[in-house]
Amino acid sequence: MNTYKLADIKRAIKTVGIKKGDAVFIFPETYKFGILESVDFHNKVYENFYKIIRNIIGPKGTICINSHTFDTLRLKKNFYYNKPDSTSGGFANYILSLKKTVRSNHPAFSVASIGNKAKLVSQDNSLHNYGYKSPYEKFLRLNGKMLSLGADYVRNPFNHIAEYMAGVPYYYNKYTNFKIVKNRKILKKEYSSFVRYLNIELVSDFRKLKKELKKKKIVKSARLGESYIYSSDVKKYYNICLNLLTKDQLSLINKKKYIKSLKN
Repeated sequence: MNTYKLADIKRAIKTVGIKKGDAVFIFPETYKFGILESVDFHNKVYENFYKIIRNIIGPKGTICINSHTFDTLRLKKNFYYNKPDSTSGGFANYILSLKKTVRSNHPAFSVASIGNKAKLVSQDNSLHNYGYKSPYEKFLRLNGKMLSLGADYVRNPFNHIAEYMAGVPYYYNKYTNFKIVKNRKILKKEYSSFVRYLNIELVSDFRKLKKELKKKKIVKSARLGESYIYSSDVKKYYNICLNLLTKDQLSLINKKKYIKSLKN
């Protein structure tokens, strides 16, 4: 397995255009890079990536990350707002453990933010995971950047905002009464989640999206270890995605499998 150094992380992130003052929404799969030299624990890997990004974007920059807790929706578990127990992975839980992190309230689809615009993104949100005043919609207004750390750059929640706005037929709004444990108080509140129908076959097909992104030169990439870091302007990415879905609501999925499943 390849190894990489802290200096390599800094170089790669700067190469994809991340700079001072940026708001970045990160999608980490850092294990794909290989082994970070002189670091033995996963949490230290997350810490080093975080510190390097913060150093590059500076005090006026902002970092956001999914901090989802899907068990609250699937298994009807309580949402422990103050606990770093996200199902989004170790990097998300590392961010949640930081004192100045602000977490949005949606019990299944929360977003953790830290930095200059953290409160703007993750406070005073709507009761919908992807709608107006959701953390994702508010991040769009910041003209920020997506930063994929080893992750596929087309697998991100901004696709779902575009799908929501386009009114795709394979997702629907599910209303759920959640039990929220926050600051030692128990609250009950109804939230809306834009989720897929489970009785149909839904397979992603991002070939058209990738073709358009390549054509418009939206995505920047840099090699790191055994994988890549990608960045893209979130608003330009979203507009391309929405334009495709406006022309064809099934442009992000495998049409044949979807239509076949409707007939069964």
